[in-house]
Amino acid sequence: METMPEVSVIIPSYNRAAVLEKSVRSVLAQSFAALELIVVDDGSTDETKQVVEGIRDPRLRYVSQQNAGACAARNHGVSLARGKYIAFHDSDDLWHKDKLEKQLKVLQETHADIVVCKMNQYRSDGTAVCYPKRIREGFVSSQDDLFGIGTQTILARREVLETIKFLPEMPRYQDLEWTYRALQKFKLYCMGEVLVDYFIGADSISRGTDKMYNAFVLLKKMYPTLRQTFPALALHITRDLLAGWREMVRKKPQESRKYLALARWYFPGVGACVRVLTRGRERSRS
Repeated sequence: METMPEVSVIIPSYNRAAVLEKSVRSVLAQSFAALELIVVDDGSTDETKQVVEGIRDPRLRYVSQQNAGACAARNHGVSLARGKYIAFHDSDDLWHKDKLEKQLKVLQETHADIVVCKMNQYRSDGTAVCYPKRIREGFVSSQDDLFGIGTQTILARREVLETIKFLPEMPRYQDLEWTYRALQKFKLYCMGEVLVDYFIGADSISRGTDKMYNAFVLLKKMYPTLRQTFPALALHITRDLLAGWREMVRKKPQESRKYLALARWYFPGVGACVRVLTRGRERSRS
């Protein structure tokens, strides 16, 4: 009789054959071995299939779909998962060997529905930053800044992922939007330990000022009470929009105003601060 896996791990991948094998092996090498690993190939045109099929491990499954984005691939993986718990990984990142073992222990001890860990984000210049920056160990609440919780750090009870799907229409911050909704219905615990290494690639989905703006417009439309109910999150969004505004003032001045207008919606008091900063710059030029 086939033994059912305790944990289902899902990796969405699109044209990442060059780096995928390390990511896959970091899952298969986990100290917690009662798992299945589902690689969802999101319409790749490279050797992704050959790379996966070249790894000999009965716990590894390869499935393909027409290109629909990482969110659709994750949802597809969830529909195929057999485990009691579900975790996600990315095709170019690495797990520490004891990630699942430690997260499962915390999930069972705290009775949380979702457990996330910290991750080191490695940049192209070799520097690293630990995320999420502003969440300490413990249960996460609406008073916390949710930025920096990546999908590759998530371990959740199966029912969480069956209830809260990823939204393919989100152009950026898909993990942030998912976490926001999940926190409305489920208990989320953040570990203080780093268990994931995250590498920013040149084609990373997280890049792009326009995508940032469009994502925050969509969050405003879908969750009009966000700025009141999650004030720390709204403040972080405001800071990012102001950074986008400054960038657009230099590159595309005619588009900069919309960033500032959206920042004012998320944090109405920001207008006065911007006026002071603007006047200070004008004086320094005269």
